[in-house]
Amino acid sequence: MRRYGRGMVWGGVVVLVAIVVAGVVALWPEDEEKPKIPVRAREYKPTQACLLTPASGLADAQSAQAWAGLQDASARTHVQVRYLAAAGEDTPGNAGPYLASLAVSGCQTVVVAGDTGVQAAVQEAHSFPKVQFLLLQGSQGSTPTTSAPAGGNTKTLTVTNPTEARAQVASELEQLTKG
Repeated sequence: MRRYGRGMVWGGVVVLVAIVVAGVVALWPEDEEKPKIPVRAREYKPTQACLLTPASGLADAQSAQAWAGLQDASARTHVQVRYLAAAGEDTPGNAGPYLASLAVSGCQTVVVAGDTGVQAAVQEAHSFPKVQFLLLQGSQGSTPTTSAPAGGNTKTLTVTNPTEARAQVASELEQLTKG
């Protein structure tokens, strides 16, 4: 009978120690000195702005600056940005399908760099009334070749050198995406 009593005592001690340990662990304060890991993912708005470039893509100085402007605006407004190069012949007829691809794939704003892309946008913008087209014209030593139709969904941004494109595109995109 005596052995049975000792086993009950040791069993009770073990249970009591387990309860005390569980209570201490549960009530122990968290280490407040631990640095919090910043979230690196950016939450985007359901708005897209796109860039149509000539076949040379971002190797074109004006296109590269326009892309940098889109990225600047995206960092401030959380608008999604992407670009597409119009491969093939450097003609408005060839640039048209690339422009249409951006317009129907969810881009609310399409920035167009390069003379043939701008000409295609002037011809086709009326087909996409819900899309705002920003037409980059002019560069060092050249003059605008096409003017955007009055009103509507196109706006011409005249730049005298490629670096102006960055600031102008960022500013216009921020204004268009307010709200």
